[in-house]
Amino acid sequence: PLFNRAVQGVYELGSTFKLFTVSQAIDLGLVSPTTMVDTKSPMVWGRFRIHNFHNYGAQLSVTDVIVKSSNIGTAHVAQLIGAERQQAFLKSLGMFEPTPVELVEAPTGKPLLPKRWSDLSTLTVSYGHGMSASPLHLAAAYASIVNGGTKVTPTILKADTIQQGPRVISEKTSAIARGILRQVVVRGTASFGDVPGYS
Repeated sequence: PLFNRAVQGVYELGSTFKLFTVSQAIDLGLVSPTTMVDTKSPMVWGRFRIHNFHNYGAQLSVTDVIVKSSNIGTAHVAQLIGAERQQAFLKSLGMFEPTPVELVEAPTGKPLLPKRWSDLSTLTVSYGHGMSASPLHLAAAYASIVNGGTKVTPTILKADTIQQGPRVISEKTSAIARGILRQVVVRGTASFGDVPGYS
């Protein structure tokens, strides 16, 4: 039996979701790349505790929340956004439906969402836990964030024109997001991605 993991497989995509949270908050004017965010560990929410992989101290800038991959910092940013706006943004990136790519197996790759989107869901989804999506969802959403801020719909059909999807974030926010991602590679958790001559 064949199983197309890129399209049919849905996974909790973890820290890759942090960029969505930070990009949305910057676009809404709630934070800037230099805004300092609480990263004291653990973050207590009712009977739940959210931890960072490492102790990053009491505060990090929004940029460094991504560079160092802080769950707690991202969760605090998500609190500013709130559940409704978070859901609307993820929906605008195509994260709530199967990808419409022209493959017979694509409709089976439906994301798994929280049954009830609680305040805790808002925190955990902000750093990629509590909802599952396919790698193709992730690739399309990242392309939408970094391409200037317009939605990219995945396709295998060749086109003569550049796809112009609806705007999801501003061009300015998209440029900021690209800059933050570059920092992840230069001085953050993805140093193996710093390929000479390819920025």
